[in-house]
Amino acid sequence: VAASLGAVLSRTNQGYRIEHIYRSEPDLPSQRAPLDRPDLDIKTGDIITALNGNDVLKARDISDLLLNQADKQVLVQFLRGEQSKTVLVSPVNMIKHAQLRYSDWEQSIASKVEQASGGKIGYLHLRAMGPADVASFARDFYANYQREGLIIDVRRNNGGNIDSWIIEKLLRKAWAFW
Repeated sequence: VAASLGAVLSRTNQGYRIEHIYRSEPDLPSQRAPLDRPDLDIKTGDIITALNGNDVLKARDISDLLLNQADKQVLVQFLRGEQSKTVLVSPVNMIKHAQLRYSDWEQSIASKVEQASGGKIGYLHLRAMGPADVASFARDFYANYQREGLIIDVRRNNGGNIDSWIIEKLLRKAWAFW
C-alpha cells in the first residue's frame, strides 16, 4: 500500500528535495502533513537522503521505500546545506495524502484572499454537506465573522444540498450589514 510524506518532492543528485510541504488548517494540528510538525524542523529545500537507513537514490523511486509504511514510524535522514539530521516521521496513506493536497489548495486560496483584501475579506471552502463539513463550515464561518465580506467557495465540492443551518447563518450575516 502506497504512503506519503505529505510533500512535493523532486529527485536531485543528492536525494529528494522537498519542494513544498502541504499546509492544513492551522487550528487543527492533528491534520498536519507528516513533514509539517514543528518539532521536526524540516523545511522546503531540505533534501531527503535516506529512509530507514536506505539510500533514496538506490531505489527506483522514493515511493518504493514508503510502501506499506503508512502510520508507521520511518527514520528520515535529510540534509540542510552541509548539516545532516535524522528524524522520525509517520507517513500517511494516499487517502490522507489527497486530503492534505485539498487542504493545501484551500489554504493557498485563503492566503491569497487575505493578502489581496488586506484582511478585510474572509474565505472558506465548502467541501460537501456531511456532518464534518458542517462543523468545518461553522469553524471557518465564525473565524471570519467580523470581516467586511466572505467568499464561500463551492468549487470542487463533493456534492450534497446546502444545509438550511448554513443558509440561515449567511442570511443573518448579510442582514446585519443592511
